[in-house]
Parts: sequence; structure tokens; C-alpha cells
Amino acid sequence: MRILIVSLALLSSACGWINFGRAVPDEELRARADVRSYYDEMAQAFASGNAEALARLFDPAIAKPMTREKILAWGQDFFGRHGPARFKIERVEFERLGLQNAIVTLTYRVETRDGEGSFAATERDELVKRGRRWYVTGWEAVAAPAAAP
Repeated sequence: MRILIVSLALLSSACGWINFGRAVPDEELRARADVRSYYDEMAQAFASGNAEALARLFDPAIAKPMTREKILAWGQDFFGRHGPARFKIERVEFERLGLQNAIVTLTYRVETRDGEGSFAATERDELVKRGRRWYVTGWEAVAAPAAAP
């Protein structure tokens, strides 16, 4: 009997974050999967240490907070000093999601082999879909929530 009660408690707590109040349209599920695949491409660019592949993930007209050329230069410098790295997504939140654009709050870590170039951040990405590909058109840092006392 005790096992049954514990099992029911665990099952009900695991479903606490699911919103059963609204049906999620297939288009939204596909858009979420497409945006997540964009971040998989980001992870591949970091894993291969390919600055050009990394820069291609950003819109050619990006200017906020840096241009595509500056992103390429940053990538060449970063991979030149630290080599390939691991891009690990910790959390993805969709603030706004449409068929052609999205605003995503992303929490991630980049881990280098030497450990010296490793960093973590939370940022708000603005994405646009052109053709079949998603591109970041701008991003900004998001302050991490303060720890509870």
C-alpha cells in the first residue's frame, strides 16, 4: 500500500509542469523542434571548432550585440586558443514562437578541454526563419535570478 501511495505522489508531481488546458498545435511542435535543431547545429559548430559554421548560424545583417564578421573573428580566436568545445543547453524557454520568428531565453554552458575558456550564460535570442533555416538576428544577456537567502 505504501508503494502505491509513493508511486501516485511521484507520478502526480512529475506532471505538474504540463499544461493540459490547451492543445499544442502541430505547427507549434514543429517550430519548437526546428528551433531546438538550430541549437543542435550550434553544438556541432562548437564541437568541431569551426568558426565559419558558427558564424553562418547568425543572420548576415546581425548587429546586436555584434556583427557576423565580429562573431567569426571571436570564433576564430576562441577556437584558436581553446580548440573545440562542448556547447551544453541547460534550459530553453520560448517567450514567443511563430512560424517565422521566435524569442527564446536560453541557458547554456560552453566547456573547453583546457577549462580556461569555459563559460556559462543566460541570454534572450531573437530568431527568424528564412527558407528552411533559422538564424539569430540579435541577442542580449539576461541576468540570472538571485539565489534565495
